[in-house]
Amino acid sequence: MIIVRPDSYRQYPTGRNRFTLVAEQRFSDIVRIEPPHRYQDWRKVAASPGSTLTDVLRSEVPDGSDVLVVAGDDLLLSAPAREVGPGRTVAALRACTGPLTHDRLRALLRSLEESDPAAIRRTAEALTGALAEAAGLVLTDPLTRSLATVTGTGLGGEGPATGTFQPGVAQAAPVGRQRLTGAVVDGRVAVKGRPVVYGRRPVPGLRQEWYEKLSALSHYPLVLTVEDGAVTGMKAAESGSALAAAALSALFTADPGHARVTGLEFGLNPTAPLLPFSTESNIVAAGGGTASVHLVLGSSELTEYQLVLGCATSTLTAVGDPTPLAGARTAAKRSPRRPPSSAAVRACR
Repeated sequence: MIIVRPDSYRQYPTGRNRFTLVAEQRFSDIVRIEPPHRYQDWRKVAASPGSTLTDVLRSEVPDGSDVLVVAGDDLLLSAPAREVGPGRTVAALRACTGPLTHDRLRALLRSLEESDPAAIRRTAEALTGALAEAAGLVLTDPLTRSLATVTGTGLGGEGPATGTFQPGVAQAAPVGRQRLTGAVVDGRVAVKGRPVVYGRRPVPGLRQEWYEKLSALSHYPLVLTVEDGAVTGMKAAESGSALAAAALSALFTADPGHARVTGLEFGLNPTAPLLPFSTESNIVAAGGGTASVHLVLGSSELTEYQLVLGCATSTLTAVGDPTPLAGARTAAKRSPRRPPSSAAVRACR
């Protein structure tokens, strides 16, 4: 049995008295809601195969609800803001397939329980301030001797990095990411870590294929040569990353827009797990430090795919200041674990 504990999720805004769990049909019998004190009304909705989140919201989720979606089907993980409406707060948790699906889902739910929105907000504010004060940034990796500069006007973080779920939209969970846009990257960037692949169309099979081709980056670094914000060359630092290099070359040939560096992403959530599938958690995870750093290739509006590639062995600093801002050399600032619920304690006796 997998337990969903609404009382533990501090990411939802206060003031709502309804909670709805939307579960893909394959999870409907295995996922159970622990009766909450915070909500007067709670319910579980099993989404039938082929249904969309819009369908479910229209027919089975009352207005004024905090909603948690647990699904692997893209059709259930997003909906237009007009369908969500200002009265609902929708968080969508992507599940995987395979023999360890339930264990990985438990890890994601545990992250929701342990996440501290206030701590994430403080980290985001500190990082935003440091980025705004920097005349320029440097991304270095001592293992591959890679160095890249990040320049531009008005460097600063963008996006909802408060660690909370935003009302009126369907938001991927867990939360805790911040994006740096409007910057130009030049130099050599070592990418290493679990990749995340987004697609413009809900065709998960194709996106999964690209993820699998890039998954060698979880273990082996690949050095990208970036000139004026676009990837112009690659060097496999280890033989294992050659497959990832071939996959990127194919994408760049199909559409050169995939080679454009469109931003840096920072992961600020110290409780988010790193998991072996294309999940939002791999971006928001702080990765054992204060903030992780990722390179973003392509655009969700202009290219078929958008890739978020980790820079797990690299460190971001300001020009002229060796203090790490994000990446490998930042010190971990973990939130204290919340005490287990009374039901969980009873279950362990």
